[in-house]
Amino acid sequence: MNADLQHPSHVQHQPHLQHQSLAETARELPSDTSATSSSPPEASAASRLVRKVVVSLLLALVLLPPAAAFYSYFTGVPLRVLASTKQGTNGSAAAAAARLELVPGEPHTVTVPDEVSRALNIRQGEHFSVSAAQPPAGMPPLVLPGSTSFDPSRLARIRVRFAPARVVELGQVHDFAPQTGTSEFRELRQGDGVTKGSLLGVFYSVDVGSKKNDLLDALVQLQLDQQVFDRVEKNRYAVPEVFYLTQLRAVQGDRNAINRALNNLKLWDIPQDEIDALHIEAQKISADKDGWSKTPEGIWVQGETQSNGQVVPGKAPENPWGRVTLRAPFDGVVVEKNVHVDEMVVDNTVNLFQIADVNRLLVTASCPEDQLPLLESLVGNQRRWTVHTVGTDGLPGTIDEVGYMIDPNQHTAVIKGYVENPGKRLRAGQFVSATVNIPPPEDVVEIPADALIDDGMQAIVFVQPDEAKAIFTMRRVEVTHRFQRTVFVRSTPLPEEQRLTPHEAEEHLLPKEPLRPGERVLVSGALELKAALVDLEEEEHAKAAGKTPAESDE
Repeated sequence: MNADLQHPSHVQHQPHLQHQSLAETARELPSDTSATSSSPPEASAASRLVRKVVVSLLLALVLLPPAAAFYSYFTGVPLRVLASTKQGTNGSAAAAAARLELVPGEPHTVTVPDEVSRALNIRQGEHFSVSAAQPPAGMPPLVLPGSTSFDPSRLARIRVRFAPARVVELGQVHDFAPQTGTSEFRELRQGDGVTKGSLLGVFYSVDVGSKKNDLLDALVQLQLDQQVFDRVEKNRYAVPEVFYLTQLRAVQGDRNAINRALNNLKLWDIPQDEIDALHIEAQKISADKDGWSKTPEGIWVQGETQSNGQVVPGKAPENPWGRVTLRAPFDGVVVEKNVHVDEMVVDNTVNLFQIADVNRLLVTASCPEDQLPLLESLVGNQRRWTVHTVGTDGLPGTIDEVGYMIDPNQHTAVIKGYVENPGKRLRAGQFVSATVNIPPPEDVVEIPADALIDDGMQAIVFVQPDEAKAIFTMRRVEVTHRFQRTVFVRSTPLPEEQRLTPHEAEEHLLPKEPLRPGERVLVSGALELKAALVDLEEEEHAKAAGKTPAESDE
């Protein structure tokens, strides 16, 4: 077969073979199948190689940005610096190292030529890219989430000390009735304001009536026994001694009975005016031996007509001494009500009412455990916060308590304080954010974050001693606080043992030095300048040791 017909596609591209018939071409094609069958393995191998290269490039594009961001987060080196690190280290640093000059007699100090300054953006126009270290004006405020609640010392839980007791009447307020369109009296309900001494409810208790009757009986009995004793004492030598002692014992017993009855009534929080009424009643009974028959009880015993014109047969009237009133202990707002008229209260632990003084509320906030040292460093008048919530522009308050226990789930401590509530705009249970202003430390200065080079082992800045000269000194500093755009650097000298530890000396690190207020630090090109300075110092040390740079590297 002709060598020019080894591939079918070759037939279409050879003009001089177009005169052959299609039949001849068809006869020759099967014979070339074996010749063309050897090309697919080579093509498939090439395609696999191409796929591997494409996949590798795609993986590199996907994985390199997160890896760079991860490295930047933990080292503090900005991404834009990382992007230029390779070029800056290999290209700019090498070029800069060739032109930079060490300042004799000044350690870690270098002179930067004008062209290098402009290439590394150290000089922009007529000015250097430097920033003066200044005492910090302030620190970012500490914002704590929290909520409001009633002041526990100004929250009264109104309960009955006696049970069972029937509710006879509840306190009323004058209010507008939307159903009728007129003002009328209605029972107390949640949200109503009360003043000190306002009536909350009237209750009837058999036990209270019995205790009041015990006091009344003891008062009347004491007056009678005292009169007899006074007469016996006047004629003491005319009566037997045993009679005198018996009457003295009776008087002492009446006094003890009065003390016992008074203590029981006071223990049940019976109002003093109701106790005083018993004393007045006892005096009336003692003054008029027939006076009791004129009282409602005496009238009832005689079966005479009552004030309502009728005597209900078979039903004895309630003991009037069993009526007890509950009153508000201070000015406040009814925040809870759990009682209604004609209800029988059988549990004396139930809160019938809760009265709260809402002029001041308790604020409870959560402080992260890593922020507690800042909060505990506040003293005196510094322990204040501003509470923000819906409907307020910020209410000032004080921090009164820093909790000692740490929540193991939230890792926060409870912070408590109080805030005034003018106009009663705040309500208990509201979400609030408490802002605490933290004063900056006194022994630090503030510089831009771009001026700091932190490789994980030491933090470096370049200081410009003279603002008119392109001379910069590399200095190791101690960073105390880091923020988004700025950092705080220590401005006071460290103790000698903390400037450079033995381990740091073995790693050939620089000693820590303070950064004084007003000193100028380089903001742009610091990373490239450090690499160039390190290269220059290595060459200088190699020359001093009589070695070439290559031998020194080995």
